Amino acid sequence: MEENIVLLLANAFPEMAENYLHWTFSTAGQLADKTIYILHQSTDNLYYERNRTKHKQHFFLTGVEVLDKHTGTYIPIKLTVSNNLIQNISLPLNKTLRSDYELSHLRINNLHKEDFILKNTDEIKLKTILSNISDEQKNLLETENTIEIELDEKYYYTIIDMEDGNYIAVNKRGNVFRLIHDHEEPAKKIFQNVQKLMEVYAGDKYELQKYLEQ
Repeated sequence: MEENIVLLLANAFPEMAENYLHWTFSTAGQLADKTIYILHQSTDNLYYERNRTKHKQHFFLTGVEVLDKHTGTYIPIKLTVSNNLIQNISLPLNKTLRSDYELSHLRINNLHKEDFILKNTDEIKLKTILSNISDEQKNLLETENTIEIELDEKYYYTIIDMEDGNYIAVNKRGNVFRLIHDHEEPAKKIFQNVQKLMEVYAGDKYELQKYLEQ
């Protein structure tokens, strides 16, 4: 059913359709309120990190309907979409999706999208680490999109996305590292702290490219 919905919405939400190609169905389950939740697994372990910024939309969507086998009427579905992936499908259920509905019989009827903010717990950790830097300095960093990355049982929090899965990041002590996913030394310290980083960085990522080559 998820695949059929994505195909139905491909014209209205092309980024969601493109993103779907890089994930496979992992498992699904039913919550007490009849909501079907879906878990996905990436077909490329680095895809999510490389495309986190691109696929950061979170929204509720109504206007997709599915045919009820028993009544011959179309029933509205509410979708929860996060990071351009369908996470929840909400609709009335008597028994199961397959027994209640014709899963290939879908239609669009007045799409409505309602954005919501997904709380980033990694950002909360990063704000604590960066508590001693100025708001002006923070504005040069990508703190809202930070992700926690574990390498050799050490944790890093991204502050600048250098693309292709590479980042400038800080550890819990506030030391600044360059992270390169396919390098023999994936994490290397390049500055003692963010203040030292700011002495060479004013918002142009090209200024930091040489540190990725070290």
